Amino acid sequence: MKIAFYTKYDRMGASSRYRTYQFLEKYWEAGIETRTFHLFPSLYLEELYGGLPFSASRRELFAKRHHDLERIREFDLVVIEKELFPFIPAFMEKKYFEGAKKLLLDYDDAIFVKYQKHPNLLVRLLMRHKLDQLMALSDGVIGGNRFLCEYADRFAPRTWLVPTSVDVDKYIPHDQDHEGLISIGWIGTPITAKYLEIVRRPMERLAQVVPLRFIVIGAPAPDWHGVQAQSHQWSEEDEAKLIRWMDIGIMPLEDTLWEKGKCGLKLLQYMAGNVIPVGSDVGANRDILEQGVDGFLCKTEEDWFETLKDLAENQQKRVQVAEAASRKVRQEYSIEVAAAKLIEIFREVTGISQ
Repeated sequence: MKIAFYTKYDRMGASSRYRTYQFLEKYWEAGIETRTFHLFPSLYLEELYGGLPFSASRRELFAKRHHDLERIREFDLVVIEKELFPFIPAFMEKKYFEGAKKLLLDYDDAIFVKYQKHPNLLVRLLMRHKLDQLMALSDGVIGGNRFLCEYADRFAPRTWLVPTSVDVDKYIPHDQDHEGLISIGWIGTPITAKYLEIVRRPMERLAQVVPLRFIVIGAPAPDWHGVQAQSHQWSEEDEAKLIRWMDIGIMPLEDTLWEKGKCGLKLLQYMAGNVIPVGSDVGANRDILEQGVDGFLCKTEEDWFETLKDLAENQQKRVQVAEAASRKVRQEYSIEVAAAKLIEIFREVTGISQ
């Protein structure tokens, strides 16, 4: 079987890395030949996160993608991450879809919301139904969480739920005492760091009663009153090592349609590192965590404060919850589990068993 993956980013983009690139070796072991074609290079994300305009033109990128799509007929199956061309109407992608023998779409974000809620009226008029139309043209949709699959069910001929997963073997279990400090951590990007404001006041309160350190990976450390914060540059090679230094990992989110499309990757990374996951009571977070057993969900600032305070003061609870979280991620959210599901889907869609 030969499969082409048309991803949005190269390995630097988390969605592409966790939905496509981390499985390539598993596919090879299963006898599947793969090719990947990304749209945006690492430079795009580097400049985006640095607040700089992208130095390459979209015309050049789209021309490259068009060139890559000329090979679409060579493959038994094409898997597209999200869409082929952002902000291009569905009818312009239709010809490429028709050229594929079999075609699947993969989503780990509710990008249809971005089009439906876009501030530009023309974008809303032209693009609000784009993803619906692409789903209808496909042979099926793979969704990273229940919300995305329920949306796709309205348009796609088939849908499969394959949660985002992590390579648990890369994560060294937490075994640090942190010099008497409770280490609370967060991993993300300068774009998603906006969610940290949700926990600002709870963290400032907590710092008055608990000796803590706040570890931020992938974004500047916030300047919060009384909170000892440190920032670490993200890299694929170091992210698992840095997560090791956390006692508690947080994933605050707003409660909107966009956040319902998120797939809880941060929580899974914390769980793989034997770190206690604490997240907002939103979307896939609810599906991943069993409250009080393998993690905690928070709705209000008071929830955040009381949950973090209780965990900081109760080492035995931290150990119990962290161990339960580690077991769950290995059993339900490992790349071995996800790869097996994906390979089964690919064989079902193509009718090719080997």
